[in-house]
Amino acid sequence: MSGADDPIANDGDPQVESFFAVPIARAWLPGYEDLCARLSQVFLERADQGDTYRHQKRIDTMHGDLFESRFDLFRWPDPPIRELAAGCHEALAKLVRKLNDYSEEELAGLRFSYHAWFHITRKFGYQGQHNHPNASWSGIFCVDPGDEVPQRPDSGLVRFHDPRTHIDMYADAGNRELQMPWSIGSCDWRHRRGQLVMFPSYLRHEIYPYVGERPRIVVAFNCWIHRAGQVRHSSGEVIE
Repeated sequence: MSGADDPIANDGDPQVESFFAVPIARAWLPGYEDLCARLSQVFLERADQGDTYRHQKRIDTMHGDLFESRFDLFRWPDPPIRELAAGCHEALAKLVRKLNDYSEEELAGLRFSYHAWFHITRKFGYQGQHNHPNASWSGIFCVDPGDEVPQRPDSGLVRFHDPRTHIDMYADAGNRELQMPWSIGSCDWRHRRGQLVMFPSYLRHEIYPYVGERPRIVVAFNCWIHRAGQVRHSSGEVIE
């Protein structure tokens, strides 16, 4: 992207451009109400089987009553999971094409590899700040946001943190009230049933303690994208 050497209109007004933006996208999967109901049933049944479907290593950032499945979710043969995998892939492929300005032919030459898993969070479960290293895109699909707790509006909230190094080193009247997309600080995101949130995998985020009674259920994924003929990520599920 060009920058300082571009010609600027000589009218005395600053010409503002946005260079270091972080894309966060949302999409709603078709028929999500029925899909989420079927997914909830499958995931709750699998979680009840304990270690059979549990990821073998508990992640250090996980706290409290939080079940994390194996990372091969998009390989499972259950019809609602296959439907979910296809929907997530279609949404991410559209996003990748849009942001990279790929043609239909260029997009058709890409191969997407995934790790995917589900989380069931019960009362007081939460996840500390983390990112998803060594992937390009990540996503979170909300199957069931759980209970809304009016006295705790941060219950189960997802907070994305500003990735710009030293952005908060100094604040005064010149930068404290900057508006979007130049604002400084975190971005809070509340899950809604059927909503898919997609973001760069480097983006650090955390999940606030959930204090509802109904299980909070989400699906997360990481994605690696390569061109046809290149070596793909060794253990991801490929969707073409």
